[in-house]
Amino acid sequence: MKIVPDEDLIWTELTHHLDELGAQYRCRFVALPIAHRGIATPDDEVARICQREGAAALLTANYKEFAAKVVYYQALLSAGGSAIVLRQPNPRMVDPDIDYQLALVEPHLQRIIRRLQRTNEPLLFIINKSGLRIRRLQELIDQFSA
Repeated sequence: MKIVPDEDLIWTELTHHLDELGAQYRCRFVALPIAHRGIATPDDEVARICQREGAAALLTANYKEFAAKVVYYQALLSAGGSAIVLRQPNPRMVDPDIDYQLALVEPHLQRIIRRLQRTNEPLLFIINKSGLRIRRLQELIDQFSA
């Protein structure tokens, strides 16, 4: 299984450490293709990039609600991909703390990978200091449509 960090998570050190953590669960964290690094790629295009890369999920950092527009959820759903969102504690943080990011992900990684392996439907995993929330993307789209 492959997870691709988006352009906001182009932290070589973080990707390397996550890849080491994921190896025990047969999961690889691979960087976004070089042509898309360091540029503002629209979220819906990032979903298609993940699909082309054969990734089960996109990993992203966010301060507020990730992709609070139905178009982003629909893009992920169309691409057949899930999203893992790392909620950041401070929106003014320019260089997120690698140790903090790892501490957010590590206790939940095995559960996330198992869920991704057992389902064919795209999910949204939200990780913050309080824990892990999991939502079905179709459910979120339906909420926007209601």
